Amino acid sequence: MPEFTQEFPNIYRLKIPFDNIYTSVFLIKAVCGKILVDCATTQRDVDDYIIPALGALGIGVGDISKVIITHNHSDHAGGLKQMLELNPNLTVINSVSFVDEDIIIYPMPGHTRDFLGVLDKRTGTLISGDGLQGAGVDKYRCSLATPRWYLETLEKIKHDSRIKNILFSHAYEPWNCDFVLGTDAVISCIEECKKYVGEIK
Repeated sequence: MPEFTQEFPNIYRLKIPFDNIYTSVFLIKAVCGKILVDCATTQRDVDDYIIPALGALGIGVGDISKVIITHNHSDHAGGLKQMLELNPNLTVINSVSFVDEDIIIYPMPGHTRDFLGVLDKRTGTLISGDGLQGAGVDKYRCSLATPRWYLETLEKIKHDSRIKNILFSHAYEPWNCDFVLGTDAVISCIEECKKYVGEIK
């Protein structure tokens, strides 16, 4: 059974099977409470993976105060309805207006027009989800709703000195892993992402 594994202090990842790959759900412990970033694909994912994995950490579904949805694709937002049924007091964060001492909602338009990343200020870690695509993963190649905005997002991240590490939701190519660590690796990641941008619209 998949479990949450600690990526950085106060940041955990749960890998949930999706097609031939996996999608990631992140748990952040912040001043405002325990936050999930994304909630997998289906009701069953919530019941069979997320709830037991939280329980293994001693966390009940009612202990989750907020969920941040990076974007409205099914492998990231499909479990939201079930999460809300299990915890009606759950607050859904889908706007940059959210303020917390530990994290920043980080707009990253490109993959979708309204994509939101999450920047943990304590560790300099950006949870980019699908916001940085590389060459894509498995049968899912680099997918951009707005290539021009994506290039602007890449430049913004490249020049944001706060960002020291990046966590992806999938093991994107060409890295074939779901993270990059350190400032040099972040810059290299950004430059690599640019190579796969198609015709700019």
